[in-house]
Amino acid sequence: MQHASIYVPRNAGNRCFRTIVCGTDFRARYFPSESDKLTGMEYPLSKKLERIFECAQNPVPYGIERSLLHAYVACLTFEELCEAICSTLEADAPVRLALRGRLLRLLRLSDGELAERISLLADKAQSLAEGNHVVRTRVDALLSAVYSWLPLPHRHAVLEHWIDRGTRGAASRWLKAMASDEPLFDAKAIFEYWLESRSTRAAKILAYQAEPAFLDRNLAELAAGCAEGWIISKAALRATSIPDDILHLLRDKHPASYAYLCAMTGRKLTDEEALALISDAPSSILDDERGLVIWSMGQMGLISALDRLGANRETYAAQGVAAILRSRQETPEAD
Repeated sequence: MQHASIYVPRNAGNRCFRTIVCGTDFRARYFPSESDKLTGMEYPLSKKLERIFECAQNPVPYGIERSLLHAYVACLTFEELCEAICSTLEADAPVRLALRGRLLRLLRLSDGELAERISLLADKAQSLAEGNHVVRTRVDALLSAVYSWLPLPHRHAVLEHWIDRGTRGAASRWLKAMASDEPLFDAKAIFEYWLESRSTRAAKILAYQAEPAFLDRNLAELAAGCAEGWIISKAALRATSIPDDILHLLRDKHPASYAYLCAMTGRKLTDEEALALISDAPSSILDDERGLVIWSMGQMGLISALDRLGANRETYAAQGVAAILRSRQETPEAD
């Protein structure tokens, strides 16, 4: 027999490992036949839901009601659990989250054998969301949670459903799901979305996950339209080559990212060039930009430049304070 460890509640606020038997015993526990019902299975779903709702009225953290809530939810078969999820989409959060949490535990335990059943749940939940914004948002959250367990055709349909909706929330779910789905990852679609939205998240996904050849073709446009230098430098590092115009753009717009890119690619800077980057890097309370330039100088072994910086630290600190004050004066106060 195969065994798997899952979390089961022992008492309020604590969890322990308990070993249960998979395979046929798993099916018997969550999909019992009419002739082989376990203790408690004779209670109809309505009676189980009554108990669940009663415990969810005042789910005090670490209280017995919370433990009872999850214990009653654990008494549901998988079919009952799916039906309960669909029938409680307008219920309060404690009920919905307890049911969804149980669903995810069973999916993690199932080793993929619940794909067909979870597809039916997704289809039914989506059909209930038509014309109801609140329910639609909750169904989207459910689909996001179970996305990785859906069969590939269903995952593709969910992605299309989200991106076709045209809302920021749906697009965010689309990006998150696609970024984690290697078979359906589409850099071109993400790039087209970025061209329209200038989404930082989309640009980051491209920089970290797009193929180097794709970045070669689109690096110039990404660099010109992205406001985050660290994303541009990451994309440049993953491309097969870095054109000179990208380096010039980074030097002008993102001096700290330019210093980082030089350090990571072995490009040498003179002491004067490095110190000029310190002066040009934006100042902030945390001084992250200047800190990155200093780190890059260390990677390049510019000891004499670091000595000069240390000897004039009060001057650079004063420049930083002045820059911060100037930026505050230039920022209009909210009415």
